[in-house]
This record gives sequence, C-alpha cells and structure tokens, in this order.
Amino acid sequence: MKDTCNLCDSREFELLKSELRDEKTGFKVFRCRNCNHVQLLPRPAEGEDREFYNKNMQDKNRQKEIDYEKLRINNKCDTARRVKLIKELFQNNTCSILDVGSGYGFFVNELYNSGYKNVTGIEISDERRNIANNHSSVQIMNFDVNNPDRNIGRFDVVTVFHVLEHISDPIMFLAKIRNFVNSGGTLICEVPNLREALLDSCEEYNNFYWIRAHVNYFSRETLLDCLKKARYENVETRFEQRYGLINLCSWLTTGKPQIETPVFDICDAYKPVEDFYRNYVKSNGRSDTLIAIARL
Repeated sequence: MKDTCNLCDSREFELLKSELRDEKTGFKVFRCRNCNHVQLLPRPAEGEDREFYNKNMQDKNRQKEIDYEKLRINNKCDTARRVKLIKELFQNNTCSILDVGSGYGFFVNELYNSGYKNVTGIEISDERRNIANNHSSVQIMNFDVNNPDRNIGRFDVVTVFHVLEHISDPIMFLAKIRNFVNSGGTLICEVPNLREALLDSCEEYNNFYWIRAHVNYFSRETLLDCLKKARYENVETRFEQRYGLINLCSWLTTGKPQIETPVFDICDAYKPVEDFYRNYVKSNGRSDTLIAIARL
C-alpha cells in the first residue's frame, strides 16, 4: 500500500473524515497539504480493488438493488445528458468511441441506438459486464486499462464517466488511456465535484458523501493537475449538475437521499426555477459534477 498523495507523492496530510458511509474501519479521507488533493488512505491494493469491483461491491455496499430495468430508469437522465454531449461535440456519427467503465451498458447502448454504431465498451466488473451484455446492443469487453492483455486499437473519442475517482493511480491510468486515443482525438472525463455546495450546507449529506469506492475526490484544480501530469495539455472544463431541486430540498429538509426513486429533474411547470438553480451552481463552480474535455 502506498500512503502518499496520488497526485504529488507527498506524505503530509490533514484528516478530513474519520469514517466512510459504507466502511467504518480501515479507510479515512485525507487532504494533501502540498497539492490539496483529497483521497482515501491507506491506498487500496490493486488485487483488493479488482475483487471489490468483480463482486460489484460498489452497489452492494450501498444496498442498491441490482435490477437492470430499475437502474436503467434511474440512470436515464445521466445517459441522455452524456449522449447529448457526444452529439454536441461529434456530429459525425461514424467516429469511433471507446467507453471506459461501461457499467451496466446504459450509455453505450443509447449511443448505439442514436446512430453511433462504431462504439465499444470495456468494464472490469464481471457482474456488471455480464448483466450489460445480456441487455445491450454493444458488446462490452473484459479489459483492464491498467493491465492490458491485448491491443484493442485506437479511437477518436474515449469517454471516462465517473471512473477516475475509483482509480488508485489516476495519473498512470490517464497516461495509459492516451494509448487508446487517436492523434487529434478527444478524451472526456467526468467526476464528482469536490466543491459541490451541498457538501458545505448539509451535514447529513457530508456524512453520506464519502464512500469506499471513491479513492479520489477531485476539484477542478486537482483534476487539471492530474491531466497535466498525464500529459494532457489542451483541456476544457465544464460544470454539470446531475441532481435537481427536489433532491436539494430532500437533503435540506429530511437529511436523507432519494435512493429508491432518485429525481434528476422537476415537472415542466417549475422548469424555469429548476434551470435557474442548475445554472447558479454551475456558474459558481459549485455543482455536483465536473467534466474535462481534453483534445490531443
């Protein structure tokens, strides 16, 4: 185990959280005093992480029901948002796309159904991959970026949605992903935003936020630092808000999440209010999600 900063190798830390939501012993959350990166310590061993994801413990630790159709519905807003981003950036639907960490395959399947036929998914979790391949039009491969066992080629676009926060060595991981991006291609990386406003305004949410699966917690500054150290130079960042006003009000009034029926949006009558809220947190960099678009 490496008890140094995942970005700068410093050994100087301050404790932020002494226990996690789903892991009361063994891991704590620290901030690096040198570069301000936030991460778990001790760093999970590679074999330990592989077993964790093979058994799909990320969902099982949160007592999430593994019901494909229910999960698909609960993820439909995220799926649609990500497909919309691809359509905005890459109008040529013949471009080749690799999705790293495809999970249950919702994104790659919807992308394929939207006309992007040259799409490939990879997923290291045996359980998630098997479920995805039973439902998806896109074949999702068993392939580990950190330990490649074959050449899968290069792609015009590589997407990494909510994966980097799970990786013990994020700089090395991003450096290896460069090998899969064509010259002139694009990497899209989406992570939770450590500067999310709700973390500061709701103690219950702050206690809920920190989990075993997330080894890293990125701000815009530390994500850019990570990408720079992995030799990505032309990088644009965007802020995105996944959850809407109903979720905000639930946390502030009940101190509880909407695990069973997560709400990402509000009814049409209140759409202007919803849009104002989302635009407010995004414009202040306090949204729940951060996106980096790196062009090679």
